Amino acid sequence: MTTALYVTTKQFCKRAWLGALLAVGTLVLGPLAFLLLTRLQGLNLDYMEHDLTGYHFAYLGLSWVCFLGVCLHAQSGCQKLCMSLPVSSRAIASWMMFTMVGLVVLLELLTSGAYRMLFFDEHWLADYWPLLGPLLFIVTLILVGHCLFWMMQAPSFTRVGVGLALIAGLFYWFVSRYYPNGFEAKLVPWSRVSLGEFVSLQLVCVAAWYQGTRAFADYRSGIAVPSPAWERMTLLWNGLLTGAIPDQPLVPLSKSDTLAKLHWRDSCHRAVIFAGILFGCMELGIVLALGAELHLEQGNLFEAAEGCMIVTMMNSFIASILVAFLLGDGICAPGRSEMRRYLAIAPLVDQELNRRLFRNLLKTCVCILAIIFGVLLLSLAINALLWGPDLLQAFFQRLLTHIQFFVQLLLAVGSFWIIAANAVSVLWTGRTWFINSAVGVVFGGLIFYIIAINLLETTFRDFPLSEYIVSGMLLLVYALIVGGMLAAYAAALYQGLISNTKMLLCVAIFCLGLSGIVVGILNHAWQYHGQVQWALFFIYSALLALLLTPFATIPLALRWNRHR
Repeated sequence: MTTALYVTTKQFCKRAWLGALLAVGTLVLGPLAFLLLTRLQGLNLDYMEHDLTGYHFAYLGLSWVCFLGVCLHAQSGCQKLCMSLPVSSRAIASWMMFTMVGLVVLLELLTSGAYRMLFFDEHWLADYWPLLGPLLFIVTLILVGHCLFWMMQAPSFTRVGVGLALIAGLFYWFVSRYYPNGFEAKLVPWSRVSLGEFVSLQLVCVAAWYQGTRAFADYRSGIAVPSPAWERMTLLWNGLLTGAIPDQPLVPLSKSDTLAKLHWRDSCHRAVIFAGILFGCMELGIVLALGAELHLEQGNLFEAAEGCMIVTMMNSFIASILVAFLLGDGICAPGRSEMRRYLAIAPLVDQELNRRLFRNLLKTCVCILAIIFGVLLLSLAINALLWGPDLLQAFFQRLLTHIQFFVQLLLAVGSFWIIAANAVSVLWTGRTWFINSAVGVVFGGLIFYIIAINLLETTFRDFPLSEYIVSGMLLLVYALIVGGMLAAYAAALYQGLISNTKMLLCVAIFCLGLSGIVVGILNHAWQYHGQVQWALFFIYSALLALLLTPFATIPLALRWNRHR
C-alpha cells in the first residue's frame, strides 16, 4: 500500500510542480513588478500602507483560485490511477484530500514568506496580514469540497441543499471573523484564532473527512446512485435542453423539417437555454440592483434608465459571442475534421440545407434577444412593484422622446446579429486554418490600427499628412468591408446559393439604408453648426454592410464545409 501511494504521489508532484511554480511566481512577481514600475514613475504609494485589507482579500481570492486550480489539474491525471490501486477506499480518499491540503498550505506559506521578505515589516501577522485563520479555513474548505464532490456522485435534492447551505455558512462564518463587533462596525483583521474557532474548524474537518471517505467508498464500489426525484429532474432537464420532450406523440415530418428539428435539438436549443438563463439572470440581477440603488440613494432617474439600457447592450454583446461559439461548433465533428454526418449526407440540395440552418440561426438569435429584452421589462416591472413606477416611466419616456435612446436599442439588436452571424459564418467553414487566420487578421489588424493611429496622433501630430494617412487607413477598412460584402454576394449568386430575388432584395435594403443614413446625417447637421458629419455615414454604412453580409457568407461557408 505504501509503495502504491508513493508512486502516485510522485506522479502528482510531476503534474503539479510547474503549475505551482507559475502560480507562486505570478503572485509574487506581479506585485513586485507593479511596485517597481510605480516607483520608477515617481508615484506615491504611501496610501497603500495605511489600509491593506482590500489587497489581503484580493490576494486570498487569487491565491485560492490559483492553488486549487493547480491541485485539481494534478489530481485529474491521478484519479484513474487511484481508482485501480489495490488499496482501501478510505486510504485513497484520505490521500487525495491531504495531498491537496498539503500542497495548498505549502504554497500559501511560500507566497506569504516571499511577501514578508519583499513587502512587509515584522508586525505583518498581527497588524494587517493574518495567516493562520485563512489557512485553517482553506483547509476546511478543501475537505468539505471533497466531501461534497463525492457525495454528489449520488446526487439528490437534499444533498444539494445541504451542500449549498454548508458552503454559504462557511463563507459567512469566515467573513464574520473580520467583523467581531458586527457587520456595521469597522473591519478588524483576523489575526488571532481563538480556541473555540480552532476546535470548530477541526470538528468540521473531521466530519468532512469521515463523510467524504464514505461517499468515495460508495462511488468506488458502484453503489452510488442518484435519487428517483433527481433522475426525474435530469430527464426533464435533458428534454428541455434537446427539445425532445419525453412521451411526446410522434408527428410525421418532411426530410427538411426533420433535419431542421434535429439541428435545433443538437446545438440551437442548448444555446438558447444556456445563453437565455445566464444572461437573463445577469440582466435581472443588475437591473434590480440599479433600482435598489436608485431607491436608497435617490439618484437621477434618467441616468438609471440609461444604465439599464447600457446593461442590456453589454449583455447582448457578450451573449452574441457565446451564441456564436455554441452554434459555430454545432455542425462540425470533434476536431473540425468534417461536417457532422447527418448534415453532410442529408438528402437535401445545398440551397435547402442552407435555408434550414440559416432559419435555425435566425430563430436562435430572436429567442435569445427576446429573453434578454423580456427580462429587462420583467425587472423594470418588479422594480415598479417594489419601489414605485418611476424607473419604468423614465425608461419608456426616454425611449419615446429621445431618438438616441431608441438608436441604442437598435444598436443592441444589430450588434448581436452582426457579431453572432458573422462569427458563425467563419466557424461554419469548418477549416481550422481559416478560422485562426480570420481571428488573427481581425485582432491583429485592430491592434495594429490602434497603435498606428495613436502614434500618428501623438508622435507625428505636426506632420501635415498624418490626418490624411489616418483617414486613408480607416477608408481602407471601409472598402474591405463593403467590397467583401459585394464579393460574397457575387460568389453566392454565381454558385446558385442565393436567388436573384434575394440578391435584389438585399441590394434594395442596402440602398434604402444608405439613403436613410444620408437623410439622418443631413437633418442633424445643425447640431454640429451646419457641418455634415460624413464620418458617421461611413460608420453606419459599414455596420449596414456587416448586417447584410451573413446572408451571403453563411451559404458559402456551409457549401465549403459540406463538399470537402
